[in-house]
Order: sequence, then structure tokens, then C-alpha cells
Amino acid sequence: MHRTRLSLDGLTMSSDRVAKLRRWILGLITVNFDLEVGPKITSVYPPLSLSHTEAQNIAFSSFPDSSHFDEGSRTHSFRLRLSPTDGEVWDNDTPRPTTVDGFLYGFSCFTRTKDSSSKRGYQQTSTVILTHLAYPSLFYTLISKLGPSFMNHGGPMLEAACHNIASWPDPIPGTTQELGFLGAVVRAEIPEAIETQQGMSALPPAQMGETDIQMLVSICPTEPPILEHFEAVITHLWSIWECVVLSEPLLIFGSSPAATSIAVWWLRDLLRPIPLSGDFRPFFTIHDADHTALVNSRPPKAGLLLGVTNPYFERACKHWPHVLCLGRQLPPREKSEKQGIVVGPTPGWRTTHKRYTSRDHVLLKQLEHACHGSERDKLQASEALRQHFTSRTTALLVPLQRYLQSLIPTPSESRSNVSVPGRLKPFSDAAFFASLKAHGSPLPFKSNAKRREFYERWLRTPAFGLWLARQEEVVQGVLEGMMK
Repeated sequence: MHRTRLSLDGLTMSSDRVAKLRRWILGLITVNFDLEVGPKITSVYPPLSLSHTEAQNIAFSSFPDSSHFDEGSRTHSFRLRLSPTDGEVWDNDTPRPTTVDGFLYGFSCFTRTKDSSSKRGYQQTSTVILTHLAYPSLFYTLISKLGPSFMNHGGPMLEAACHNIASWPDPIPGTTQELGFLGAVVRAEIPEAIETQQGMSALPPAQMGETDIQMLVSICPTEPPILEHFEAVITHLWSIWECVVLSEPLLIFGSSPAATSIAVWWLRDLLRPIPLSGDFRPFFTIHDADHTALVNSRPPKAGLLLGVTNPYFERACKHWPHVLCLGRQLPPREKSEKQGIVVGPTPGWRTTHKRYTSRDHVLLKQLEHACHGSERDKLQASEALRQHFTSRTTALLVPLQRYLQSLIPTPSESRSNVSVPGRLKPFSDAAFFASLKAHGSPLPFKSNAKRREFYERWLRTPAFGLWLARQEEVVQGVLEGMMK
């Protein structure tokens, strides 16, 4: 068969264009499967200095643990810790990656094609966008267009993509940017901050072209509908949401990196506007440098969301309190027919958590109907699901924000305490619970006792400490501005 030349030799960008490119992405990477060593980086464009650990992490994370299809392409994503240089490096004379939060984000298009010249009978290649920005909706869209184009037309497609991105305006928080990319126009809404809960603004249809794509960059892609991955656990979604906001560790098991990475990004989004206090890995492998730190015999770290596909993790994480297995619940007959090829746990929710809040039965009926309905039904139900849980996260904070108002010093108190201006009064658990008892919470708790238990737990989470620190920063800025 004809093989497209995938070499990036001869591709060049001027230093000022590279600087503009790296406002959005760090570079594009190609990874091939080597029969001797497994996945291996074959090129990085523009050149970037990667430590041996980073290069190995990227290579293994860009490939699925196993592929359940003969030919075609699949997209997924991963999150890796930036590692210190450890002697051997990829391209030592080029710049090191810079990050916002100490992590690198990879968006991979894995392609498998038949190839009679290969010992295995097929060619396996991944094209990866490496970035410092946690904008899954944007980069999934880009890699879904770029990966197949690169496989069909070779290196010039990567060069064209890089020059497209270098021509974009700055990624200014709180703006909507028009981004041209390989013949399409992406209207990307950028959040004010990474913890901002995004909601789509109205854009008149007359202003949208046939090739236009509108998106909220910080959420996971809306297609395929997220409901497909959670079909087996729709009655447990309220328990899963509670675990996420209570900084409980979750093992998310799926049949593919495509499934786990989308699910992890979706769960991470539900946490907003609560600050992220734990780690999250859309697709995690046994080759990751953080493997022994995150997966061991000790209790898992608070707030950890770990997306995995390798059956090894079912055994290694058997002591974890919460395991979510994605997919649809198989009917008894279909389950018995597939009994011999099931890998990993069957779809479902295993947990030690006892739910505090009530389900929304109207939404639950809509989800159950959509599971057996059309693609449009699934998309609408998935959007309703996100809106429901993001509103619940916002409602969770209402009693805390109400109590916080009582901690803001009055102008006269601020003037009388000039030595320590602009500080909140100390947070008192007792005073907060008195306020909670008097005013309640918008969340539908099963009982007043459950409500108190829930908030007692939340005040002990690392997320509460981060949230309170952010509120103090905001209030301090306002009060200091008033004193000037």
C-alpha cells in the first residue's frame, strides 16, 4: 500500500512565530510503535527540550494500552507532571516547556492502518498536541482535525497547523476568540479563570458560517454525548457528584483512553467554581513516572481522579473506596454471551459512600428515556445533566458565601485596624453551623442531620481551605482598594 511520508525534516518556523505559537501550545509530537521498545517519540515540532522521563511519559500515554479496532483513528488526552531534567534529554539545545500549574497536557490522535511491510501487519502512529493550557474542548477539536490530515498528507499539515495557531490572537481570559484552523473557524470562549464555570453565550445563527465551531474551551467536548459513558450508573450520579465535591479519590475504569479521558474531564468540570485541590489524570498508565506515588498500598490521595484501562489497576486499587466503571449495563443475555472477553470490572459504581442529597427524579427519567432514544435525545440529556450538577456545585457554596458576608469588616472596622487592613474575620465552624441551621441550604438534603454531616466533611477537605484562601484574596483586594 502507499505510505504517506510522515517525516518532519525540513519544517521550519522563525523564532518570533514559535513564540506566538507557544502562547497556545508547546508543540506537535509524533509517536510511532517500535517493536523493540514500544511507543517512541519520532519528532517534536517546533523543537522542544524534554527530559527522558517526560519523553517516555508522552510516548506511552499517547498510545492506548490495547486497541479494540483494526483500522481507524481514536482521540484521547492525558496529563503529566513536568519533570526535572534527569541527564538524558530530547533536543538539549532547545527551550524547556513552561507550564501554568506544573503539568503538561497531551491530546492524542492514535491511528492504526494496515501495512504489509510491517511485521505486525499494520502501522501505529499517534499525533499529539502538547500544551500548557487545560482547554480540552479546544484541543480535542484541533487534534481530531489534525491527526487524520497528517496521516493523509504528511508533515506539511503539521507545519500549516502551527502557522495557523501562531496567527491567533492572545488567549486573553474572559474573551471570545475567532481561531482559524485548517479551513475551519473556531469561536472559542475562554473563561475568566480556570475555576470559572463556563456557560455558553448566545451567538446569533446569522453570524455562524458552515465551517464555524462554537465552544467553551474549559469543558469536555459535547460529542459524543457523555451519557453514553455513564449509562450503567445514571442512578448513582448523585453519589458520584458528592464524592467529587468532597475531594474523595475516584478510580475511573474504561474500555479505552477515549472513554476515561472524556469522563475525567467531565467530572473535573463539575467541581467548578470550587478550586481544584487534587490531581486528575484523564488517562494513566503503569509507565507513568508518578505510578508508584499515586498507586500503592496506602490510601489514595484526596481529590484524585484517575482514568485507567489496564486490568492491573483493578487489583492494585482494590483498597480504593470508590471505583467507577464506565459503559452501559449489559442485559443478562448479552452479558452471558460476552462473559469470555470481558476485561476489567463490569460497568457500575462500587463505593463506601452514603449519599446525603436527594436525586432529581425528573432528570433521572429524562436520562433513562435518552439511554434508549436518539442521538439528539442523548445530547440534550447530557447537557441537562451538566447544567444540573454545575448548579448543585454552585448551590453547595451558598451557605458558605452567606456566612462569609458576616466576616467582612465594615469600613469603620477597617479604618480602626489600619495595622492589618483588608482582612476577613476568622472563620468559626460553630458560627457557620448556626448560620446554616438558621438559613438552610438550597441543596435538597435528605435530612437536617445529613446536611450538617455533609458540611462537616466539606470543611475538612483541602478544597475548603483553597476556596477560603481565594475568598480572602478577593475581599482583601476590595478592602485595600477602598482604603486608598
